[in-house]
Amino acid sequence: MKPRKIEDKFQPELLKIQLIHLLDMKHSLVQLADKFNWTKIDELCSAKFCKNNGRTALPSRMVVGLLLLKQMNDLSDEEVCAKFIENPYFQYFCGNKYFEHKIGLTSESLTNWRKRLGNEIFQQILVETIALGLAEEVISPKELSEVISDTTVQEKNITYPTDGKLLCKALEQVVELGLACGVKFRQTYKRTAPRLKNNAARLSHARKPAQAKRETKRLRTLLGRVIRESERQIENLKNVSQGLLQQFKDKIIVAKQVFEQKRDSKDKIYSIHEPEVSCIAKGKAHKKYEFGSKVGIVSTIKNSFILAVDSFSGNPYDGKTLSDLLIQTELNTGENITTVVLDKGYRGCKKAHPEIKVMLSGDRNLSPSEKKKLKQRSKIEPTIGLMKSKCRMDLNRLKGSIGDKLNATLAAVAYNLRMILRVIFYFIIYCLFLQNIQKE
Repeated sequence: MKPRKIEDKFQPELLKIQLIHLLDMKHSLVQLADKFNWTKIDELCSAKFCKNNGRTALPSRMVVGLLLLKQMNDLSDEEVCAKFIENPYFQYFCGNKYFEHKIGLTSESLTNWRKRLGNEIFQQILVETIALGLAEEVISPKELSEVISDTTVQEKNITYPTDGKLLCKALEQVVELGLACGVKFRQTYKRTAPRLKNNAARLSHARKPAQAKRETKRLRTLLGRVIRESERQIENLKNVSQGLLQQFKDKIIVAKQVFEQKRDSKDKIYSIHEPEVSCIAKGKAHKKYEFGSKVGIVSTIKNSFILAVDSFSGNPYDGKTLSDLLIQTELNTGENITTVVLDKGYRGCKKAHPEIKVMLSGDRNLSPSEKKKLKQRSKIEPTIGLMKSKCRMDLNRLKGSIGDKLNATLAAVAYNLRMILRVIFYFIIYCLFLQNIQKE
């Protein structure tokens, strides 16, 4: 059923402490909680639940508030649930009226809510942060038509891929699912496969490529043997649930791709449990290759307030990501974009967008005002850095391509809220400063 609403009782409870008597009501997080449009978020979340079937869901403000606090403070699901019990400001932000010593959910509840809400709801929450930024004068309506766009890599939480690791993991998972389905293997290679993987890694580290290649070749042979045994018996399996059988078939497809891929193959598998991961080279000196997904970001030129964000599967050319991002930006802001500032990775976008003033790094014959805007292009780089270091976009721990989109959107929402928090904090300090001057 739909999420229950937090009751605002007129009669206070006798044995509980009211948060308004415990907290500093001028605290920036309290001010943000009072100004955020929780009613709109409750309406958006309620649309994802059944009206008259099942148990009443948790309050949407509580769950969404925890998800936002998690991203804003770079915490895991378990850590934010623990902090909720300790921190009364977290409880107030999530809609509590009284200080609670227990939390009515677990970290699994946050996972289930993320899956249920999906990326669309969090994109709407991003729109609400833009509206709040306009209301608090963090950004002005004029800034919405002039933007900067750039892409970055959101790395996935996977180990560095090597042939030995992938072949061994594929073999182990095919054998595990095959045994669960009733497949009878001549050998499971439970101890042989890890030994060959470790030997290949040890010999490669010792700069003995020929011996390491021999161990990897042996491991590939064992994986091929297991795949063929599974394919021979899979049609004759009985008393197996369709879900488990389909999972087994999907795993065989991934294992076959790992078995067949070579150095020059395209669309390689870099992780068995995350086959959507791509290898992206950004030209960094300290990190030649990054494994994850490409994320496009659009922000304002003046204040670097994020207006749109999206994750793209594969490794598309930067210019191909721009159209979707600009459309999303115009939907989020309700304003037509007149100017977009880009780096040289977006070559060719001027012809694709003749109706917009597109400026690339290194452009000449510009007016003084256009030169000033072009010089501000690099402002998006520290924005990306803060999203990664403070808002959990450095390493994506959410599963699948939908997890890539969710994590990127939540990081953008958290970044905007942190910026609004900072403005509220400085405004409070300014007011206190004026009060002290008046007293003197």
